[in-house]
Amino acid sequence: MNETERKVFFARNIQELFYQKKTISALQVIGACTHLEHLPEKSISTTLIPELRQIHKHERFIEFGPGVTLAEIMALGERHIPSILYQAVCGIANPFVRNIATIGGNICAGPQRLSLFAPLLALDTLLELRSPSETSYISLQNFKSIPKDFVLTNIRIPLNDWDVSIYNRLGPSNKITENSAGFAFLADSEKNIITNIRIAFSGPITFRCIAIENKLLGLRLPLNEKMTAQYSEEAVAVFDETAEKKSYPPILRQQFQNLIRYAFDQLT
Repeated sequence: MNETERKVFFARNIQELFYQKKTISALQVIGACTHLEHLPEKSISTTLIPELRQIHKHERFIEFGPGVTLAEIMALGERHIPSILYQAVCGIANPFVRNIATIGGNICAGPQRLSLFAPLLALDTLLELRSPSETSYISLQNFKSIPKDFVLTNIRIPLNDWDVSIYNRLGPSNKITENSAGFAFLADSEKNIITNIRIAFSGPITFRCIAIENKLLGLRLPLNEKMTAQYSEEAVAVFDETAEKKSYPPILRQQFQNLIRYAFDQLT
């Protein structure tokens, strides 16, 4: 089927979106489509739904509708959103793409996770999913894809202060390839005791080092050389376990190994 023969529908509100999905078979929900090479045969755009383009900031978290563009997030400034998220948004493509691409599209794109997934994973992001009959919530850690009959309606990101905030985007700039991935590391301490730490990686393979994070809680800073080497090796083992039987460029393993060692060095 030619692109000109493909059908694109538009919804003006959530109720209309659900009605169209129910009455038109095989209808796929789309946003700005910056990551799609070809449109689905039948699709419905969410770009005209105001509810999905709202931003609400609270004392402990900030909420984005999935239709909020990366440019709108960037415009909030680094003081109003987590620094690691701001860094990740600034590194995506160019201003033209950021004016169109949305946070919801970045999360839902697959099978390879895009640039925002690692920092959002490290930040313990919570997704709101809605169907015509119910609303459910799922952590990004447990998110695989949008369930049948559901749509992504809200993205809640906790607002914490972090002593250490590291984000690295791997691979070529301005495009996604098999070498593209994201690394996120967050750490917080009080009276030289680690009170919170997050380690996340996303791309061809995606994971959080939760077991290692738990081991590090309560440790006194600075970490010594032996501990840094030990936890770096354990993190690489998590990479290997996650990547087992999966196809990925070998350079990603070496890059992760270098980045995790660098991150732990910030705690010495």
